Amino acid sequence: MDFFVNQYLLGKNSSVEHAELKRLQLFKDHQTPAQLVTRDFDPVLHRTMQRFGVANDQLTNLYDFFAQTTDYQGQPLHTEDLKLAVDYQIGTGNNFREVRDGGRLAATIYFAGGTIGQIHHIDWYDQTGSLTLRNTYDIRGFKAVDEFFGQDGHEFNARYYRPDGQLYLERYFVKSVQNTPINSLNILKDWHGQDHWFASENEMFAFFLDELNRAHGENNVFIADRPAVAIDPILHMHSKVHRYLWLPMSHVNDGQDPLKAPLNSLLQNALTENLHRWDGIIVMTQAQARVLRQRLGKSARVLTINGTPVKKAAKRVKMTDRTPHQLISVGRLGYDKQTDQLLQVFAKIKAAVPDVKLTLYGYGAPNDTANFKQLAKDLQIDAAVEFADYQYPLDAAFDQAQLLLNTSRIDAQPLAMGEALGHGVPVVSYDFSYGPDEMIVNYANGRLIALNHSASMAKAVVELLSSPAKLQQMSDHAYDDLDNISAAATWKQWQAVK
Repeated sequence: MDFFVNQYLLGKNSSVEHAELKRLQLFKDHQTPAQLVTRDFDPVLHRTMQRFGVANDQLTNLYDFFAQTTDYQGQPLHTEDLKLAVDYQIGTGNNFREVRDGGRLAATIYFAGGTIGQIHHIDWYDQTGSLTLRNTYDIRGFKAVDEFFGQDGHEFNARYYRPDGQLYLERYFVKSVQNTPINSLNILKDWHGQDHWFASENEMFAFFLDELNRAHGENNVFIADRPAVAIDPILHMHSKVHRYLWLPMSHVNDGQDPLKAPLNSLLQNALTENLHRWDGIIVMTQAQARVLRQRLGKSARVLTINGTPVKKAAKRVKMTDRTPHQLISVGRLGYDKQTDQLLQVFAKIKAAVPDVKLTLYGYGAPNDTANFKQLAKDLQIDAAVEFADYQYPLDAAFDQAQLLLNTSRIDAQPLAMGEALGHGVPVVSYDFSYGPDEMIVNYANGRLIALNHSASMAKAVVELLSSPAKLQQMSDHAYDDLDNISAAATWKQWQAVK
């Protein structure tokens, strides 16, 4: 069994999670068992799984595992299902309801987003109005945790329950010097007849991974997909296991020499003193693999596995059937992604092609997103720019787009680029490290532009939009030339992981 170790699966995900989702589908297509493994408690996880098409046997969460609720099926829980005291007065509301005891606010019942009155959590208050207790309910209809708060408003204890009300885990917290909570103790109750004590979440996560490994016969493959949370627990596993480190990033910080600059701090220990403990280091491009082999030496086993396996389109969409002059960008909004520069490039394009439109699919930090929207107004292009936020799936958006633009300056492999090509969308991108030059054949299925040459990018886009025949030719090449990133080629690469 292959286990892809991460922190979470959220309603809005990054390229790390989307690469895992594609990987799960690839393994499923080849009748090979694999699972996404997540650490964080999430009461709506199973609804999120349904949204992304992840079955119960394709994901194991730490809390689900110890609660023994991976396959649990319950019923939605509403206010009327609670056994509240008859003398409480319950208000009305679409998002929450207040519970009053005479004139005093005793509690607030909050509903899960996207549901009609299904309970997410209940906050209980003392006589002074301070939060003392929070009951959080799993989306499948049972109380999953009680969290207790002190007079200072900080959580100090959490108790986790199975659907029958049995306590299986207690967590304790203390305040740091920065006045934030620190997990100081975790007690797993009566697990196979014993209590287990863990001083940190990392210790508990490593124990969980060992238990998961043993439950599947040991000698399984565990891949650290999100380095910040997965490296240490996987390295501290005690059972027989094959360890792999997946790099969803450049191994050095933005703009630094990939051969000589200090390693990214998240990877420093893993790629130096602990390098020998990995069965392999996995990157998504040949270029990064070559650099790492040169940098880490012959003892390092560096594998290249494409992160965006693409299937051939069942139906091709001609350029004449797409939205005329529709450009898209897909990915996180941020200054490291040079979203500001993308908008400046688009302003140049619009000056030459007045009816052009740009849709940005993705999310970023609220302040950054607000700044980008203001920049669009300042450039007087806001009427032609749509900030569409995070959406899934994006098949319809790709099938209506005529070009994908990418102005990033660093990546490990831009996943949206492969998706675009699979939908016959030519790509115009800066030639950054890593990925664009391994997917784009210049002047065939897109254009590679020297990094930060914004005028050249704008000129290339204008030329393509002004030449429908060339645009169609590039679209045909995008559909046809997928050998490097095809699902079949990617599956062959996975055979090197043992």
